[in-house]
Amino acid sequence: MTAFTVRPEQKIMTASRMIQFILVGALAGLPAMAGPITFTISQMAVSGSVGTTTFTNELVTFQQVTDIGDIPSASAICGYPCAPQQDGNSVTINGVGTFTLIGESYFFDNAINVIGITYAAGATYLGEEDTSLASYTMTSNFGPTSFGLFSTGVSGVATSGGALTLTWNVDTEPTFQAVVGSQSPTPEPSSFGFTLLGIGALAIAWRKWFRGVLPIL
Repeated sequence: MTAFTVRPEQKIMTASRMIQFILVGALAGLPAMAGPITFTISQMAVSGSVGTTTFTNELVTFQQVTDIGDIPSASAICGYPCAPQQDGNSVTINGVGTFTLIGESYFFDNAINVIGITYAAGATYLGEEDTSLASYTMTSNFGPTSFGLFSTGVSGVATSGGALTLTWNVDTEPTFQAVVGSQSPTPEPSSFGFTLLGIGALAIAWRKWFRGVLPIL
C-alpha cells in the first residue's frame, strides 16, 4: 500500500476551511443585536396634577422605547405607521418626576398630518400637527420637530404616581423626536455555551492541523 503524504500547503488549506466553518458556527451562537427606537414628545403644561401633587408651567414629556422590527406589524394593525401598543411607557414632568403609564399606549403617525402618543384610535394625549409629517414611517431618526399642538385631552390618566390631568399651553408648540439607538443585550446561557464550544473546537483544530507546520508557542 502506498502511503499518502499531505504536503504542508495542503494542510494549511484544509485547516483554513475548517477554521472558517467553526467560526461561522461560533458566531451563530451569539445573540442578535436589538434595534431599539425611542419616541418622545414634549409640551408645556400651564397646570396639572399627578396623584395629589399639583404643578404649574412645567414641561411634560411622553416617551416610548420599542424595537424597529416591531413597527411594520403594528402599523399593519393601525393602518398607518405606529409603534406597538404596550404597557410601561412613561411620562416625565419637569420638577415633579417620571411615572409609568398604566394601560397600553403607543406613538403613531396618522400618515396625514398628526404625530404623537395615544391610547386608542381617534384620541391623542399629545401630538403635533403638520402635513410634512405624513411621510414619516417611524423606523428612522426624525426631528426634533415643533409644529402646532394637537390633543384630545389628558384627564384622569392612570399612572404609577396616580391619576394624571394636564392643561396644555396652547401658545407653545410641542416637540417630537425619534432616535434610533443600540443596545448590548445580555446573551442567554446557551449562547455563551455555543460560543465557548466553537472557540474550544477552533483551538483543537489549530493544534491538530498546524502541528509541524507552524510552531506552537
